[in-house]
Amino acid sequence: MKHKLIVSLIFCISFVALFLIFRPLQYFRSERDPLVHGGRNSVYAAFPPAKKDTLDAVKRWISRNAIPLQTVSAGKGFKDLQPLKELIGSAHLVALGEATHGSGEFFRLKHRILEFLVNEMGFTVFGIEASMPEAFYINDYVLTGKGDPEKVLAGFYNWVWNTEEVLDMIKWMRNYNADPLHVKKVKFYGFDMQSASLAVKLVFQDLRKIDPVKADILEKPLAILANPFTAADFVNLPKKRKEEAEKAINIILRFFEENEPEFLNHESESEWDKMHQLAVVIAQHIESKMNAAGFINLDPSVRDKAMAGNIHWILDHEGAGTKMVIWAHNLHVATTTIMGSDLRKMYGNDMFVFGFAFNRGSFQASELPVGYNQYLLFPSERGVHPFAVSPYRSETNVSLDWMLAEAGLKYAAINLHALPKEGPVSSWFEKGQMTRNIGSAYRNSDSTRLIKMSFTQSYDAIFFIEAITASHLNSSGQRSPAPIMAGMVNTDFEEGIQGKIPVGWLVPDQAAAFDYSVTTSENNPYEGKLCAVISRQPEIHYGELYGSLSQQIDATPYRGRKIRLRAAIRTEVSGPGNQAYLWLRVTEKSFGPAALCFYENMADNPVTDSKWKVYDIVGTVAPEADVIGFGLALVGDGKAWIDAVSVKIAN
Repeated sequence: MKHKLIVSLIFCISFVALFLIFRPLQYFRSERDPLVHGGRNSVYAAFPPAKKDTLDAVKRWISRNAIPLQTVSAGKGFKDLQPLKELIGSAHLVALGEATHGSGEFFRLKHRILEFLVNEMGFTVFGIEASMPEAFYINDYVLTGKGDPEKVLAGFYNWVWNTEEVLDMIKWMRNYNADPLHVKKVKFYGFDMQSASLAVKLVFQDLRKIDPVKADILEKPLAILANPFTAADFVNLPKKRKEEAEKAINIILRFFEENEPEFLNHESESEWDKMHQLAVVIAQHIESKMNAAGFINLDPSVRDKAMAGNIHWILDHEGAGTKMVIWAHNLHVATTTIMGSDLRKMYGNDMFVFGFAFNRGSFQASELPVGYNQYLLFPSERGVHPFAVSPYRSETNVSLDWMLAEAGLKYAAINLHALPKEGPVSSWFEKGQMTRNIGSAYRNSDSTRLIKMSFTQSYDAIFFIEAITASHLNSSGQRSPAPIMAGMVNTDFEEGIQGKIPVGWLVPDQAAAFDYSVTTSENNPYEGKLCAVISRQPEIHYGELYGSLSQQIDATPYRGRKIRLRAAIRTEVSGPGNQAYLWLRVTEKSFGPAALCFYENMADNPVTDSKWKVYDIVGTVAPEADVIGFGLALVGDGKAWIDAVSVKIAN
């Protein structure tokens, strides 16, 4: 009897132990297993009856009212898209969101919707959340066929749009316009204002036609923005310097307006309007930097208002009756956020907004931390690569994304105006539910990146894709990892091979798209047999960027000490805007400009000497610093050689 009691006790203890072990595993499976969530046979066992009844009602309504789509790919006909005509109606502005910045299916579906709207509903203008000045190069390509489409796409600087999917859409636009039967051509615009260098360059070129003296006077306060290497430093300028730049651009804007007739003697009204708008973009950019905060180095509320204003300008510029499609993230087009709200106030029911949602899958993102000034050439330690997320449902809640999958949808549109006016289904959508909204940067510890949204207040309709896959980056869109090394390597460049990228040095993936070559060189080294050279030939370039080579090393051995970066440099440059810069940067491993401990880039003393000269930068490594970065940058055309690089503790 005693033996049986002991056996029973052991059994009970074992059962409890197994329950405690496997219950968390079961919970983990219920959160992440696509066979459990997103399938048609899943159940709501964890929910009380009242909530389960609501969820069942929502599921039934979605199943009965969803507009199924046969494919997300363009060129497959429009039969399944015909119901969208009734949804969109007479709206002249259609906004297409996206729940990630790196999903191929979202990009392909937006291409397909653009194709439909152009062919079936008379839309002729496309705009994207990308730099306005640089987008004019793409517009030239789609209208005339001039230029290299992949290079002009790389001219946006940002890897997000530099994908095969977006390139395919641009090529489709070109093919559509090349057909003589298509009398009304499709135009391409950007409506963002994050980059100012090209705008400054073009505005001063235009200003010099009318008043070269005024151009020379006003150029100095804006010179830092005209230079793509120093432009990122503007945010850290003293308030007085920023105000001087703000005053200069306001003077230019007034000059354009007051002297419009004289400008029209040199250019068309359309060209004047465009140049005036580029001056507006510069003013927007400066305003966004006046009290900037956040990882993108600008005030996001200023940016959103500016993008809404730029879309308004595009429609006005194109004339009455123009129909436009815009492409941006969900959190820009949603009418509960600043850009979408401003556009709704401007256009009311003449705008129709599609949010995008997905249940599971993969997407491209830059792995956090992204480092200082990620939108130029300072990359993430782990680069841009695919991430994956599973369907979301907790034991107490579900997401909209999961519910759409529960309804058995693969690709579908949901018309939110068709919702019941009252009742549990209407209330469920109205009060707000969780949904994923992922930007260009991500880390696995961010979990699902869910936010709560009222869909009926944010969108007119939703496009849903059950499973997404990562977008396909073009070669110039790649952002390779930027490893933090234990110490410097190949600082004399003797390990290299003539004509090849220097061993151990980081060269941006997009350098070739901007016509920069970074190689090991045998041409008259400072010492030894080899050095390194950055070069670019004078020709047509798309966008304003710089060539670079750099290293990142662990800051731990240098913490709390002064260090000296030393390098020998010579150049072969001539003319304004062509020069080289040695730079030293000390950062923490955290998010954005707040991570910057020390930065010196010789902005006021660029290198233009043709003979070898040794340059020093001395800086302090903060006790909390993690990374020391250093390198050479070439702005414009010409060549810059570097040799004999060292980072040592300064005496």
